[in-house]
Amino acid sequence: MKECRASWLQLGIVIALVFFSAAFLLYTLAFYGYLNPEGRACVFLFDLLPVIAATFSVAAVLALLRNFRKGDPPRLIWRLILVSLVLDLGAEFAWFVYEVLAGTEVPYPSLADALWLAAYLPFIAALALVISGFRRLGLPMRKGYAAASLALIIGILVAITLLVTLPIFTDAEAFLLDKAINPAYVYLDFALLALALVVAMTFSGGPHGGHWFLLSSAFMSFSVADIIFAYLSWQGLYSSGNHIDLLWLCGYLLMGIAALNQREILLQEKVRFVA
Repeated sequence: MKECRASWLQLGIVIALVFFSAAFLLYTLAFYGYLNPEGRACVFLFDLLPVIAATFSVAAVLALLRNFRKGDPPRLIWRLILVSLVLDLGAEFAWFVYEVLAGTEVPYPSLADALWLAAYLPFIAALALVISGFRRLGLPMRKGYAAASLALIIGILVAITLLVTLPIFTDAEAFLLDKAINPAYVYLDFALLALALVVAMTFSGGPHGGHWFLLSSAFMSFSVADIIFAYLSWQGLYSSGNHIDLLWLCGYLLMGIAALNQREILLQEKVRFVA
């Protein structure tokens, strides 16, 4: 019985690795010119992959939530994460509808942008709850890493302001909407990245720290991808099929694995309690 339960995590890891490897191969073939990244088949696959990855993470979190008992400290955290993932899935599917099903250029801003922006708040709230409730979650505080994480966060803030948002704000030809939405994405991603770094560096130790480290790694993958995308797009350097897209897929997959990892721990604790 125990092996059957553990296989959920093992199966999830295998699926994630196979999926990511196939995606990496696709992007690499397109990058080196073996496939046309602007061709209809590639656009279909590039837009479908995030939908599949987001669906994987939503399914994993739903599987986890079914195993919580009322009052379990992580329950609210994962519910907030689920809300954001459903919004992200809606955004990915909306993008797929625009480019593939409707065959039109995605407007800016679009429904996808509205959903992606809305997804930030529950994500940020979830990470804030991990930090504020670390004792209830059974996480030790590694005080020696707190100062290092703060210094790193300040350095990242300075770097993204100078390299990413300042050129947007000072561009005389940019539309006001661009100057509002693009920096909003960047600074919301910075907030996610900062909180995720604190969780990963300061609160991810101990027997319960593994899934929170995986979760914070997923958030960091999302945030780094978004910030690099914002920089490349503003500089006119981003094109369809860029390997940076793989970081978004990685974020979804890591989040799903983190949920399955916590699910396995819950099931093991239930078995010990019954025994």
